[in-house]
Amino acid sequence: MKKKSAAKTRAPKETPDSRWDALAKDIFSTLCRRRPTLATSLGVHEYDGELPDPSREAVREDIHLAREWMKKVDAFPKRGLSADRLIDRELALHWCRLELFDLETCETWKRRPDAVQTAAYSVLPLFINEFAPLNERLEKIRARLEKIPHYLDRARSRLEEGVTIWVQVAIETCAAVPVLLEQIRAAAERSLDHDRYQQFYGATLRARTAIQDFADWLRREALPRSKSDFAIGSTRFKELVKLRALGGTPESIRAYGKAQLKNLKERLKKLASKVKPGAKLAEVIKEIRENGPKTFEECLAAVREQVTRSRQWVIENEFATVPEGESLEVVPTPQFARHLIPFGAYMPPSHFDRAQRGYYWVTPGDAEKLKEHNFASLMNMSVHEGYPGHHLQFVSAHANPSPIRAAMADGTEFIEGWAHYCEEAVKARGLDATPAALFVQTQDMIWRATRIVIDVELSSGRMTPVEAVEMLRKETGMDRLAAEAEVKRYTMSPGYQLSYLYGKKLVLELKAWATRKMGRKFSDRFFHDALLRAGSLPMGLMKKELEWRIKEARSLPAM
Repeated sequence: MKKKSAAKTRAPKETPDSRWDALAKDIFSTLCRRRPTLATSLGVHEYDGELPDPSREAVREDIHLAREWMKKVDAFPKRGLSADRLIDRELALHWCRLELFDLETCETWKRRPDAVQTAAYSVLPLFINEFAPLNERLEKIRARLEKIPHYLDRARSRLEEGVTIWVQVAIETCAAVPVLLEQIRAAAERSLDHDRYQQFYGATLRARTAIQDFADWLRREALPRSKSDFAIGSTRFKELVKLRALGGTPESIRAYGKAQLKNLKERLKKLASKVKPGAKLAEVIKEIRENGPKTFEECLAAVREQVTRSRQWVIENEFATVPEGESLEVVPTPQFARHLIPFGAYMPPSHFDRAQRGYYWVTPGDAEKLKEHNFASLMNMSVHEGYPGHHLQFVSAHANPSPIRAAMADGTEFIEGWAHYCEEAVKARGLDATPAALFVQTQDMIWRATRIVIDVELSSGRMTPVEAVEMLRKETGMDRLAAEAEVKRYTMSPGYQLSYLYGKKLVLELKAWATRKMGRKFSDRFFHDALLRAGSLPMGLMKKELEWRIKEARSLPAM
């Protein structure tokens, strides 16, 4: 008998990269198993019928896991790792530190009753993302609906002393989510046979009853014993900024925001004279606000046209590479989210789903609110949410094969900084660079500068929500309801709101560094593609990513 050659039977040689990949796979798989809603959002559909464990015991296990992962990753040798995996190693450490800061230091989970919002976002991607036939997805939704009563019951035990404004937001969410469930139920009635529909209908009724019971509990028990103090405080906020490696302190970031606010106001006055010579600032603002859609249907049509135009502009001007197979759908903001999203938002496709279709939400309103959706404002928002902003960034990031980046890369200063950078960058290259559009873009920059100041003051405990609303209204002219919705969200996400304008500053600084590094070989397209393909890295790691991308580009033969 002929012996098999040694080459055919020998196991593949173990390398530093293969050992790292095994650890990364284990971390990723464990995260997906413990957080089924995260798994679904990533396009891992093994746990689509499950909901996470909201108990205190589960939080303690999460803390233990983060500590264990940090030990394993920190002990993993750097020597021999490829450049991208070295960054993944640092990203995993970065994620673990932030996770422990949130769970152990801030303990927001004890004070914020967000279980109903989690339940809503557990079924939404199953409903709108077409990764499987609708009937199959409805079965997964039914499985989650069946678990909602037990999930909400367990979630009550972890709330110790709720924050008043967060409990109120949770009550508002409880009132809005049944609209989403009714929309899904109607789709099930059209799609399922009689017996399966009856099962689905029963699950929907039980979920709605559980949500109503949860709302009653919030009003009856959680709200009366809630406290107004939501801020993490100046010491913890300083620690958060340091952990995120933003390259500044809260006070220096606040000073930057205040300086930008002053400069941008001067720029706005100069632009006003170009929009309407001799007119007062208020008259220019009124004229721009009046030039917009008269109905919400016209608004959606205008946004869809802008999305098509900006996408084509990105391709024709070689601003960045648009991945194949992606698409962006413009739809009204779901009702369950409108109390927190006064203007618009973006929902990315699942990371690993074949169909990379994102959703651009536009929030409807009455005739007065429609003025916020004037044509100049809509184009700026479309660039931010669509092309080359959030949608292009996410579908490009999803092409990165790293499971660590898929699950752990959530650098808000890059995500929001990139989208805000794009608003100005496209106008500098000629897209919608009319005086009115530049005026509105500057208004939006004033809004983001105001956000920096509010974020630092609010999160540090030096500003109340009422004061934040008044500052927003004074500096941006925002109506009261929109400002109140904005500030509700600000209280829940310390450090997020400064990420727009300050993140843009970090992108511009990185661009200046890359320009010096590459000299005549630098191009906008290379810089943009390198950042977009990196995943949603925090800016503290993005420079390291760019360094090896530049080195790799230099080693390639000239075309």
